[in-house]
Amino acid sequence: MPLRTDLGLSHPPEWPPNATTAHPFHGGETTAHERIKHLVQSGNMSTYKDSRNGMLGTDFSTKLSAWLALGSITARQIHAYLLDFEEGTTALGKGAQGYGKGENRGTAALRFELLWRDYMRLCTRKFRPRLFRIEGFRNDDSYPWTSPSKNAAAKETLMRFLEGRTGTGLIDASMRELYLTGYTSNRARQNVASFLAKRLGMDWRIGAEWYECMLTDYDLSNNWGNWQYNAGVGNDPRGEARVFNPIKQSFDYDPEGKYIRNWVQELRQLNDPQAIFQAWKVPEAQRKSLGLGGLQWVERPLKRIEFHGGQNSGSGGRGNRRGGRNSRGQDGHINGAGRRGDGASREKGRGERRRGEREIRSMDEIEGFNMLKID
Repeated sequence: MPLRTDLGLSHPPEWPPNATTAHPFHGGETTAHERIKHLVQSGNMSTYKDSRNGMLGTDFSTKLSAWLALGSITARQIHAYLLDFEEGTTALGKGAQGYGKGENRGTAALRFELLWRDYMRLCTRKFRPRLFRIEGFRNDDSYPWTSPSKNAAAKETLMRFLEGRTGTGLIDASMRELYLTGYTSNRARQNVASFLAKRLGMDWRIGAEWYECMLTDYDLSNNWGNWQYNAGVGNDPRGEARVFNPIKQSFDYDPEGKYIRNWVQELRQLNDPQAIFQAWKVPEAQRKSLGLGGLQWVERPLKRIEFHGGQNSGSGGRGNRRGGRNSRGQDGHINGAGRRGDGASREKGRGERRRGEREIRSMDEIEGFNMLKID
């Protein structure tokens, strides 16, 4: 039976005027090799580790995940290109940063993600059907996941999540971008997965299934293994304690809200990052004049998330560079900051996830997690 064009959504996202995609994908082996050659010649292979957490533009990450997932190119072929570049054995990339100087931070990071991709395949071979079970690789059945099939309120919550109407700017931008383009960045994917599983308490498999339906670069092992990882039931010793704060992440990686406004056109008249990241922050008296009056996701966001911009936030625009401990939120890669106001819905770690939660503050704490493999 053919899929409905709206995929069952009540309010499917529409392409915003002048919005640009970070992944104008064209399939095929020839195009895949052209992409790799471009990355080598432009020097992007060498800067990959520092730029891979971007959210706008075509070259902040490799965008090789779709070609890998479709079999247009292999990990060994990518490795061969890297070796030639590092050793200077061909003219490709001559003059680019790092040419002929051996492995560097960027090429090493790229190899690491290819290895992580293999690791996810190993997990699938080892755990087999447990890849798809709600308790995950860890057999953790302690959390009462919410199922929309048994709860009308949860069904509405899920629909708003899928449509990009949660009221959390980063989540909404990513979900709309995903629906419209078949792509969203690794940084956004991690925040989305954490939001659904740990802030909404929703069955994480729903998110994994939605990604399976929508992603151009869908890869079974990477997708399901990494959703487990972020839901706290996969191969992660930190488990349920790994929680992303999408407001802090916005301050770190989209400090001016350019990515969010690219996909959430209702927020384009806003300049205050805190209002862009959580539109309920806009004073009620101003909402109507800004075109935000009466919008459910503005007046009743699914979550009001506590984070005070300026306190360990990334307001300095660190989105294109990876720091060390205590320098930023969370990181991960390749498959495929805010604050709070009213006390009634304030989240203080209690009740957000009944088993307790802790926001990751350091990139080092989540090194290696990448939902794209390779982004």
